[in-house]
Amino acid sequence: MILSLSGWGQKADSLDFIFKDSAFDPFFVRNFDYTKFNSVNSFFDDFDNEKINPKIVIGWSLGGQLALRLIEKKIINPQLLILIAPPFQMVKDERIVAGMSQKNYEDFYKNFAVSPNKTLKQFAILTAMNDKNSKEIAKNLDINEDNFANLEFWLKELKEFSCFDLDFSETPRTLFLQGEQDMIVHKFQSDYFKQRIKNFRLEMFEKCGHAPHLNDLERVRKLILEEINYY
Repeated sequence: MILSLSGWGQKADSLDFIFKDSAFDPFFVRNFDYTKFNSVNSFFDDFDNEKINPKIVIGWSLGGQLALRLIEKKIINPQLLILIAPPFQMVKDERIVAGMSQKNYEDFYKNFAVSPNKTLKQFAILTAMNDKNSKEIAKNLDINEDNFANLEFWLKELKEFSCFDLDFSETPRTLFLQGEQDMIVHKFQSDYFKQRIKNFRLEMFEKCGHAPHLNDLERVRKLILEEINYY
């Protein structure tokens, strides 16, 4: 089984298309929608109760952070972790400068609270910005418009959580996909993961924003299959 945890503001099944290829048979994808919950502990408890045991986990952005937290808590124990542009720490401080400014975050948060639909569309533009396929990506992103209250909670969680607080000792083999021109998570944040994850493979995508899997699907599939075949 492949467990999928999508990015903030995206539908839970937004990564499904990556694995819709005969090369991934007989794997099946289990999408887990964390936006059903309005607390981190509720998310962890429900996940633990379901006894999900994936061999592979893929997490995009916030979903990647949550995958790492599930692994640290030993709720899941995958053989392979695929991370797509997760933030090590979303908002910069004295520990990390390659992050979003406090003011930019606060402006975005206020805009989302007042006008969530409009802000999600702006977020889609930011996700696609600097990508060679920017117009197509921005137009086709699967935006989650089902639960704005819980999305607001998870947006706050993005600010408050830092991977500096994580123990990476249980992290499995990791394939890390990052866009060179990502406007949401700076490419240098990948260095913080590289320093902490023992078995780490970084793949950088040129002319790519915050969605490498939408930038070059065939390359992403090839990289994932290489990792699967490694085992």
